[in-house]
Amino acid sequence: MTKPKVLYVDDEEINLANFVMFFENEFDILTAQSGKDALRLFSDHQDLAVVVSDQRMPEMTGVKLLAEIYAINPDPIRIILTAYADIRDITDAINQGHIFQYVQKPWHFNELQLILRQAVDKYRLIQQNKELLVLLDEKNQLLTAANRQLEADLALQQRLEQARREAEVKMLSQSKLASLGEIATGIAHEINQPLTFIQIALQASGRDIENGTLDLNELSADIQESIKQVRRITKIINHLRTFGRADSSDFTELSLPDILNNSLILYQEKLKVNGIGLESSTSPDLPLVRGDAVQLEQVFINLIQNALDALAGVPSPRITVDFRQHYETVMVTFSDNGCGVPPQVITKIFEPFFTTKPIGKGTGLGLSIIYGIIADHNGTIECQSPPGQGCQFIITLPAWFNHRPHAD
Repeated sequence: MTKPKVLYVDDEEINLANFVMFFENEFDILTAQSGKDALRLFSDHQDLAVVVSDQRMPEMTGVKLLAEIYAINPDPIRIILTAYADIRDITDAINQGHIFQYVQKPWHFNELQLILRQAVDKYRLIQQNKELLVLLDEKNQLLTAANRQLEADLALQQRLEQARREAEVKMLSQSKLASLGEIATGIAHEINQPLTFIQIALQASGRDIENGTLDLNELSADIQESIKQVRRITKIINHLRTFGRADSSDFTELSLPDILNNSLILYQEKLKVNGIGLESSTSPDLPLVRGDAVQLEQVFINLIQNALDALAGVPSPRITVDFRQHYETVMVTFSDNGCGVPPQVITKIFEPFFTTKPIGKGTGLGLSIIYGIIADHNGTIECQSPPGQGCQFIITLPAWFNHRPHAD
């Protein structure tokens, strides 16, 4: 590790020699016998950590020298030495030279060594603060760019909102799919918290820097958390899949068969008109799940609507929904005997804006929204479509046992 550089200024050669002898093993020592020589060395060595100067010297006092050094570059730590217990010297050194420490001569090795180490530590802290300020500025620029991108994305969502609404009017859909404007609102709400944290962290760090109370550990933690929050925002923008993300505080204990029954209130007549039978079955003592009732109802509504489209023109069309406990999950199997999903596209059906329907007949967001809701409920969803056997969507959600202990 490179030894920190220390400039020692004294008009007496014996003092210079002693200083070098005592401290050269720990520090890279530069010496000067006058203020002018010291200023020349100071200009040649931009990485000086500490400047130690005797007060009583011909032509230029130590206080004047340190004051000029401070005007050129305030970073190096300044220490004044004097053999006179003169309170005025001390006052001038503090006010003009902005000294770090005042040491009386003759100095003692242990005392001055400790002061030099403390001065080097302070210098390094100043340099680290500068580096962190540069890093903060870079992060602020990234956040500004992210904000601009978010504004562009939200503008895109507003344009897509109108297209979504027009499609829903043409299809006379009773789906509870949110309009794209509601999606944009959900995104704005979701990104508000991380942006607020980042803003508060930057403001607090700025105040700490101005007040000289910057805590590097706290700042490092804030930077890491800010990076995490930026990733969170990016993830939201890249996955436009749900019309609103419910907080866990909105989750309640729910019966999935009840959710299906509530969904059928909107679709019972439509199923009847299209001659589609719907049967559901459930295992005894089916556990509850914990979730958002509106969002889970939306899942069933979207699946029913997809089944209606797939069953058009199919003889004896039917939908079956089976609920059963599977270890510590509740499994829902949603099946129809429709046209099925071609094997070459089954891996893409959950992607946003992907659709196999004709132009104007689908937005490609329905299954993407379902996927997002199930993921938010810590569950999984997969599609199976054996040739000639219709289509199955298999959903698993964590069962809710009211935290009862398992039986041995």
